[in-house]
Amino acid sequence: MPPYPDGATPSYALDGVTQYGPTRRPDILPHDGQARAALTRCIATDACIYGLPAVLHYREMVQQAVDAANPRYVGFNRFAHDRHLAGPGYQAFKSPNSDTLYSNAWLDLRCGPVLIETPDVPLKYYTLQFLDMHANASNIGTRTFGSKAGRYLVAPARWEGEVPTGVVLFRVATPLVWILMRVFAQTGAELELARSVQDRVTITPQSPPLSDAASFPILEQLHAADFFRALDHVLRTNGVPVQEDALVYRFRALGMCGTDAFDASRLDPPTRAALEAGFADAMQIVTSSRSQLGIATGTGWNKVDKARYGFNYLSRAVTNFVGLGANVEEENYSFNTFADGQGRVLDGATARYSLEIIAPPVDAFWSLTLYDAKTYELHPNPLQRYLISDRDFPGPAAHGGAGRTILIQHQRPDDPAHWLPAPDGPFYLAFRAYLPKAEMIAGGWRPEPIARHAI
Repeated sequence: MPPYPDGATPSYALDGVTQYGPTRRPDILPHDGQARAALTRCIATDACIYGLPAVLHYREMVQQAVDAANPRYVGFNRFAHDRHLAGPGYQAFKSPNSDTLYSNAWLDLRCGPVLIETPDVPLKYYTLQFLDMHANASNIGTRTFGSKAGRYLVAPARWEGEVPTGVVLFRVATPLVWILMRVFAQTGAELELARSVQDRVTITPQSPPLSDAASFPILEQLHAADFFRALDHVLRTNGVPVQEDALVYRFRALGMCGTDAFDASRLDPPTRAALEAGFADAMQIVTSSRSQLGIATGTGWNKVDKARYGFNYLSRAVTNFVGLGANVEEENYSFNTFADGQGRVLDGATARYSLEIIAPPVDAFWSLTLYDAKTYELHPNPLQRYLISDRDFPGPAAHGGAGRTILIQHQRPDDPAHWLPAPDGPFYLAFRAYLPKAEMIAGGWRPEPIARHAI
């Protein structure tokens, strides 16, 4: 594999150094209350930024696979299928697309692998996206293995065992894994086909799972004490990449990742206050950085580099705070913007907008989706229209031909054919190109600037 990350200061293995040995003593935790609070606040901020995606994933896992009292509960190693395209109020995660049917499953691989079998898929796109607990993605689907039926043994990184004949070994990083399956569908006939595909994808554990779900802490709200308790559990259960051992070791100053599980009640009042302040600092940093998500294109849009994060922990935190389930660019090459071409915040209460669409080079499809910037959800509107896509521009305009103009505004225009309804307030846009061609990945295409017009 290439250097990790490319261009970083060279590293070396300490086990190759003569007479080197780390201490077994814990690091200094200042006796001075003010110094201890300063250290706690600093490390808590780092830990929250580092661990926010893991905790957000954990919260979703608890609802679907751990908490039997939750309406979404189905347990581990079982799919929950959405039979309709996502709309306003979608529950599983924020910023969903409305191009594909979703299915969600949480795998527990602590006792060994599972066998996943997929059918022939007679639609233009599908994927089983695997997300480890730190939001890194890999895929089984149209791009990676084709649309024919397949059998895959999904195993954690350290698993050793026999792979049955005719089965593909597919390794994932952590023993707890989220599968987010997407199956393209728009017409009534496509929806029926997509539902049939959902029903024929199976998960078969190869050994009995653990029965310790009752010991998993329940997480409902992102409060500091509950957050760090959940993060401590995730790290203990899943481990971390070897490159991150030193960073995570620092979290022991908070009472995490040591002999005993994290318990905020063991902290003295000043240290507990510092922990909460560090958590608040981190969430403020993440929230205020949302508009910087991705790489600026010069047209007001940001190119979103997602699902492969390396050591870019703030980018990872912001991406997953805005919306879980981001996929790699080879599957979904995407852009987003909270601003028009002049950098002014998109707000349906103060302006109207237009966008000329020049279709991107893709092998599957593309879409432009609008979200309420306050809720991160699809905006409810009388047309029940949440996106504009290649299906709205048949012929050359859908596949790289002449551009078409989309109207983005709160007020209904005289001709609503290409109107994308916006809220009476701030919003943001996501442009997704599924199965982009090589020239798009090379940087040869970007959305046009969004034009602002007076109301």
